[in-house]
Amino acid sequence: MNDPRCVPGLIDAAGRPDSGFASNSAHYPSADWHYAVLPALHEVVGHLPDHAEQLLPLICDRLDTASDGHVLSAYCQVLADWGPAAEAAVPQLLTLLEDDRTWRPAARALSGIGGAAREALGLLSARSAAVGEHMAFAAWACWKVGGEPEQALDALGRTVTAKGFPRSALRMLADLGPQAARYADRLRSMTSDTEPWTRVEAAHALWAVTGETEITVPALTAAVRGLSEGVYLPVALPAVRYLARIGRSARPTADLVRGVPARDQRLRSSGAWRGFTQDEAARAAIHELITACG
Repeated sequence: MNDPRCVPGLIDAAGRPDSGFASNSAHYPSADWHYAVLPALHEVVGHLPDHAEQLLPLICDRLDTASDGHVLSAYCQVLADWGPAAEAAVPQLLTLLEDDRTWRPAARALSGIGGAAREALGLLSARSAAVGEHMAFAAWACWKVGGEPEQALDALGRTVTAKGFPRSALRMLADLGPQAARYADRLRSMTSDTEPWTRVEAAHALWAVTGETEITVPALTAAVRGLSEGVYLPVALPAVRYLARIGRSARPTADLVRGVPARDQRLRSSGAWRGFTQDEAARAAIHELITACG
């Protein structure tokens, strides 16, 4: 609920061995009964960017002690989501960036922090020059902290021609926007891919790169249509958010889902606490779409 009165208690609990919070994420199925479990600690603090200054020492301590790569990645993702508010963690992240075992989660965090992490430019540039499967990611992260886009575009070009073309690469191209116009034809063809997540990410990237709506809006709407029929699939949430960014051209989709929030059902695919946060996120996204479309 983001109540500031709870922050001191959260910090105190997190410092105890018996905090009650798990170290790793757990997922439970959507069922007829409720699983009463706590989120993992990183999932709690991830919802509290307004209190980043108070919570950063807690997270930096976890970065120092994390022996599990999944846990380290989770806390680095929190820092990435917090953006410039996590600037105080940059020195620690630079140390992680130097280590071949931990550089990728550190680069993720630094990319979210952006220009405030410009000290990472040299290390990320060196990582992006090393040929390998993570070269495109390193080049993109380098651009995010203040580097030139050309290295990221060239590295993503190799990914574009590879079989599969992962979702993460599509999101990177979307970030680069019109600078990635050379890949518009490839993105256009991927909006009819058989895999729903690929279609959604490709459609958003195509819109971000070209501003086209004739292909992108129908492709995104196809992923949203189930909401109007009472069916919630996880791919619908990013699709609704992308349509809200597109704005008035997505008005037919906004009309399609306009009555969804009034339904007496939770929009969720998971059980336990995620069933509530998924529902809240979906309703907020639908409201944003309707507002954006007037």
